[in-house]
Amino acid sequence: MGTKRKRQISEETRARLQFYANLHKKKWEKWREAARIEAKKEFNKFLSNPLFVAGIILYWGEGDRKMSNGLVRLGNTDWRVIALFIEFLEKIAKVSKDKIRLALILYPDLLEKDCKKFWSQQCKIPLKQFYKTQFIQGKHPTKRLPYGVCNVVVSSRRLKEKIFVWIDLFARNYLK
Repeated sequence: MGTKRKRQISEETRARLQFYANLHKKKWEKWREAARIEAKKEFNKFLSNPLFVAGIILYWGEGDRKMSNGLVRLGNTDWRVIALFIEFLEKIAKVSKDKIRLALILYPDLLEKDCKKFWSQQCKIPLKQFYKTQFIQGKHPTKRLPYGVCNVVVSSRRLKEKIFVWIDLFARNYLK
């Protein structure tokens, strides 16, 4: 009889956990849908702004496409691309500068300190906002990228939802 009772409690607990998981899932889907609706409303307001167009096109071409990670992440070797995207984040997306992080990918022959200093100066992001640098082995033994690859990272599923909507609306308007 003891075993049967444990199984009943286990099934009841499992059902209760499933109920709360579904409730949680519905709550977050509603929250994401609100972000998508907001993005649709903002699109026409922003469309005439060249910084908006540049930002969404940069993300379309160079940004992270995995929605589930909740990271707005764009990487490039050209500091101007990174700086322009940071401007987009600050002025269009209203991301606070202290929420913007940089992550470098470097070849072993590059000096991390020099590369971080370069990206920090060019992008006006303090060194304390850098993630740990990743070092990779390339096919060539000597540096081909003088300062490596820089990734701009903002942790915001809400913003990522909005950017994806903006890209979709932009594509629909211009790819008829």
